[in-house]
Amino acid sequence: MSGWDHQATPAYYEAFCRSHSRYNRANAELISHARIEPSSRVLDLGAGTGRTAEAALERLGEHGRVVSVEPSAAMRAEGMRRVTDSRVVWLAGLQEAEGTFDRILCGAAIWQLNPVPDTLHVLADLLRPDGALCFNIPALYLMEPDEPGGGDDPLLLSLPSLLWASCGRGSDDGAMESRPAAPLGRESVSKWLRGAGLRARSWTFRARLTQEEYAAWLKIPVLTGRMLSGLTPEERARRIEAALEQVDRSSWKWERWRGWTAWKQ
Repeated sequence: MSGWDHQATPAYYEAFCRSHSRYNRANAELISHARIEPSSRVLDLGAGTGRTAEAALERLGEHGRVVSVEPSAAMRAEGMRRVTDSRVVWLAGLQEAEGTFDRILCGAAIWQLNPVPDTLHVLADLLRPDGALCFNIPALYLMEPDEPGGGDDPLLLSLPSLLWASCGRGSDDGAMESRPAAPLGRESVSKWLRGAGLRARSWTFRARLTQEEYAAWLKIPVLTGRMLSGLTPEERARRIEAALEQVDRSSWKWERWRGWTAWKQ
């Protein structure tokens, strides 16, 4: 997750979250399916700037606690600045977490914790009996195609194509650094959860992803590290804005997410 430690990443990430609802939608679904109790002890893994923790706090009472683990020093510092609730503590690594948890959350990050099967075993060991691990993944990362939406570019393919062309290379929409390093699939994830001794239930939701939202997301430096390598975050943002002027800004697609709630026996 080293790419998330770029000093410019938290500012672009937070600018995206303040203006667009993608991660807020994903966190709302995650928390709903986690069924957090008011007194739960919660581990938030890959906590970012604390957006998942904030969503969890809405379900917790005064005795509930969130342990937010974020390896990126830059993202963790922003999270500690943003989320000052005394029920939340911040850690740099999972090895620093003590005890066991009623719920473990991982919002939009589990595929970055390689190898994923080993990570799931570690997390299962950190769950209390009848505790649950809850995480989500954009379905496209599981090789499940998104559904077309509307406008002249109903799958939002034009923007990455123009950005690749600006670098003198062919289109490769799979080159975002947030994508899994190795292919994941729905069946493989379910199998790994069973292997970790967890009883899992899969769930999905979908929402509109607009061209404007997609462009703002691409400005987060880590997401275009390979596509626009060697450029400053400011220059990447300028190129994305220039490409946005050449596409149908009113276009949108359906983005589907898949999640799992996995209970410890």
